[in-house]
Amino acid sequence: MKIRLLSLAFSACLICLSDTSAGLFDDVPELSTAARSALVAHYDGRAGVAIAGNVVQSWIPVDGDGWLLPDMTVLSTQRGNGAANLITYDGRDRLIFDDTSVAADGRFLSGNLANSGTSNLTIFWLGNYKDGAPFATSGTYAYNVGLNNISHQRDDGGGGFVVEMYNGTTYAGEDITAYDGIDTVWSTVITATTHEAYANGMNLNILGSPANSVAANAAIVIGAWGSGGYDLVGEIRQMIIFESALGDDDRALIEAYLGNLGDLPPHPDPVPVSPLDLTVHDGIGQLKWDSDAHLLFSSDLVEWFIEAEATSPMSWEIDKEKEFFRLATEFTEIPQGVVLRTRFASDTYREIEYHVDTGELFFHGEQAHGLDYYGGSDDLWWCTLNSANSGSGLLEFLMDHNGDATVMKATALAGGWTTYGSANYSFLTFEPLSSQKAYINHTAPASAGQTDTTEAYSADYEEIANNQLLYVLYRNASSGTAYVGVGGPGLSATAERHPPGDGSSNRDNGVRIDIALKALIPLSEADKLKLINQFLPLQPIYDDATGAYFYEHGPGF
Repeated sequence: MKIRLLSLAFSACLICLSDTSAGLFDDVPELSTAARSALVAHYDGRAGVAIAGNVVQSWIPVDGDGWLLPDMTVLSTQRGNGAANLITYDGRDRLIFDDTSVAADGRFLSGNLANSGTSNLTIFWLGNYKDGAPFATSGTYAYNVGLNNISHQRDDGGGGFVVEMYNGTTYAGEDITAYDGIDTVWSTVITATTHEAYANGMNLNILGSPANSVAANAAIVIGAWGSGGYDLVGEIRQMIIFESALGDDDRALIEAYLGNLGDLPPHPDPVPVSPLDLTVHDGIGQLKWDSDAHLLFSSDLVEWFIEAEATSPMSWEIDKEKEFFRLATEFTEIPQGVVLRTRFASDTYREIEYHVDTGELFFHGEQAHGLDYYGGSDDLWWCTLNSANSGSGLLEFLMDHNGDATVMKATALAGGWTTYGSANYSFLTFEPLSSQKAYINHTAPASAGQTDTTEAYSADYEEIANNQLLYVLYRNASSGTAYVGVGGPGLSATAERHPPGDGSSNRDNGVRIDIALKALIPLSEADKLKLINQFLPLQPIYDDATGAYFYEHGPGF
């Protein structure tokens, strides 16, 4: 058994206690050779923690055999007048971060790793975020490496608190509020163009298409974003860093190891899918099942179709010579007929519906949606779409994995969004459905800002041809805000002049459009499979005949 030294500082003395637990490589003997060679540092709360009383002064990591690595020590670092006791130790294995003040004072641990420059990194930590952090709605960080090459934080979003990663751009995942105050194994795996985050082995579905790069000998901050604050309120017991993107098998081994240290329950075995019960009586078939699974059917055992939203029992009139059915809890192949949909909202709701077979995306919303003008170096009409509700993440997934993203962005930049070339912005370009209509107003009010000449569904507006208009849905990945817009050059080619709107510089509601649009979004087969396992298939409700719904616009809308 390897002997390690547990370093504890009381007053001015450094006391070394023997600890007979093995190093990581002995504790996880199944870990692959590639993973072992990629281990950078293991910050183990049972070793290398230097304290004065119970106040943490530094934390020295160990290697895979349990030997201390002093060159990667992280030191307690003061921000403003932050007291030393904002980071304490429980005497066993927990570092407790407790900066509950909103003042500019704080504490964090900082140092440098001894890593190679890379685009691949995997970081695990065992611990928890607590609610009520002073900067909860701005983001509280467990760590930041680079700095700003890879990080892990809890931030507000979607009505709760979500996991986020930041590498210069913020990327959000699923809600993690349920994990508050509970020891959790957090895992993050990045490559040059991908990122994944997990909680106890469950994928948190981080959105976005990152460009990742980690500096050699990267700076590391534990318990904050850095000198700018966003301090952690919570506890960290373990942190393990690899300079490679670990595969699922190695990742699961480390997660299980940390889960055992944290006394977390083991991952349950998969629940077996119960068999289907089929009965036929007088030409009527009935299927019963009690599994939470997707129902698939086929007439030839080759091509399978999804029976979306099917519930047990299901009855139907038999009209085929052969019909086959099976249940699937996870898709390993892509069945025919998968349709996905989500709703988002600002002053009213809009929906997108994606047909996986064809790549068609139907964008449905209200009639006469009002747009405002944005000029200067740009020439476009715009309005926000999701300020009240951002939906399930389907829109973000499609924009992040769109095979024509580069072409669509170039079209938008040439069509009025001149200054939107940064990586934060992504675009979808649409064609109008046959029912779609566009309008412009023709008269400015007596005083700028009045709404008496921009009343929807009135003689204030005249319909214009829509065949030359560029319809765009665009998104700022940093804020998560999505917008709908019409390009100014296309409007200039259609109308004799730009409309006055409400007479202000923004020309509010000068253009109104029906939200009845369609785009084609190609996805790779791998992305399709990931997509249908992430979102629930539904019955289709939109097609080429879809029209915008009537909406009673209030003053100024």
